[in-house]
Amino acid sequence: MLSVMKIRTKIVLLFSVISTLLLVIFALYVSYFTYDSLQTKFFHRLEENAIIVGDHIVSQKEENKELYIQVKRKYLKQLSEGTDHLLRIVKGSDSLRFKPDLPMPMDFYKDVIRDGAGRYMHKDTAFVAVFFVDSIHQDNLIVVSEGIDEYGHDEQRVLDRTLVTGGCLAILLIIFMSFYFADRLLKPIKDINRDLGKVDIANLDYRLFSKFSNGKDELGVLIANLNSMLNRLDISVQSQQSFIGNASHSLKTPLTIIGGEAELAQNLLPKEHEAYYSLETIAKYADKMELIINNLLQLSRMGFKGEVDNKEILRIDELLYEIYHAEKNIHKDFKLSFDLAQIPEDSDELTVLANPDLFFIAFSNIISNAFKYGNGGQVQIAISCDDKSITIQVFDKGIGIPKKDQPHIFTSFYRASNVGDIYGNGLGLVLAKNIFDLHGAELSLQSAEGQGTLVVVTLPKIVF
Repeated sequence: MLSVMKIRTKIVLLFSVISTLLLVIFALYVSYFTYDSLQTKFFHRLEENAIIVGDHIVSQKEENKELYIQVKRKYLKQLSEGTDHLLRIVKGSDSLRFKPDLPMPMDFYKDVIRDGAGRYMHKDTAFVAVFFVDSIHQDNLIVVSEGIDEYGHDEQRVLDRTLVTGGCLAILLIIFMSFYFADRLLKPIKDINRDLGKVDIANLDYRLFSKFSNGKDELGVLIANLNSMLNRLDISVQSQQSFIGNASHSLKTPLTIIGGEAELAQNLLPKEHEAYYSLETIAKYADKMELIINNLLQLSRMGFKGEVDNKEILRIDELLYEIYHAEKNIHKDFKLSFDLAQIPEDSDELTVLANPDLFFIAFSNIISNAFKYGNGGQVQIAISCDDKSITIQVFDKGIGIPKKDQPHIFTSFYRASNVGDIYGNGLGLVLAKNIFDLHGAELSLQSAEGQGTLVVVTLPKIVF
């Protein structure tokens, strides 16, 4: 789950969790040691009380009696609900005369006799026992002071409540701060992404910079590397553009001459001459080579520009009729049927904003493929539209595309494994898809081997 989060969310979450964990540990530390400190102080007060009571009993001095009264008055509120228990011990032994109704085990009293004092905690009640050697009376004495530290418990509750309230407020503050610092940390990256969005194949001279970097930190190194990459890409693209321009002139001129000379020589020979059909073949393939070169140049230029120029408002049905007549002039046996049952009455509903030459090439390639790979059968075209788009479906009942070849149909020069001797160069569908992509349109294809192919083109409508 964490891997699919945005970096900003990860920073906020991790910072908040770590800070909250530290706050909780600190609060537990403060609460525990405050509790231990309050308990220790209360034990000391109980012990002082037990010593005063014991001294008063075993010495019977007037000054001790006066001190006893003062201490009782001083600690009266702090030792509320407390009691002093006087236990007599047989001299020379560790046996109690009478077992008191107290929660301490007998071993506790033996330890008090041996050590001189002892502490015991039972639920919220504290017990402190002090052993006295009584020279006046027959038995020695253990004074057990019992008390509940109401004041300490109140202090602890107030502290815990303060820690919880302050911790919750601190956590909220941490979350807000984590959002702020996450935005601050990611601001340079957002700027870089925004600047990178301005870079395309036609704008490779743009360079990145950041006001948050001094050029020597990690961000500065990243920007320097990206700018270096853009420099190399710019040089590479300029070289390719120069090569394509030169190749266009260098290749098209001799092909035009070859085709022209072949047609001229063909016109000077009778059809019965053995060289007539050789010249016809030369002229035919010269035209096909020129078509391949034009397609490649068109594809490359679109890729370099990354946008479409000379857009016009087109009626898509009129464009398809124009392509139909052009194909009919080339292939006399070309057959095409239009399904216009779903077109709207308003002709404006069938208009798109596009480059007419590029759309002619794209749809011509699709329709030509449908006829070429449709075994000479009838090509069917259906036009429909909704509120946002126009859909054109081109269907043939030809050889279809094998399932294994379908993932590669939009790869340049790739041809299906079942085309046999049918002529093609593997560029028509690629060129069509690139043209539609540049116009914000979608091209999809459904095919089954031996059953035919359905090409669906979805064009965005003009919003008037």
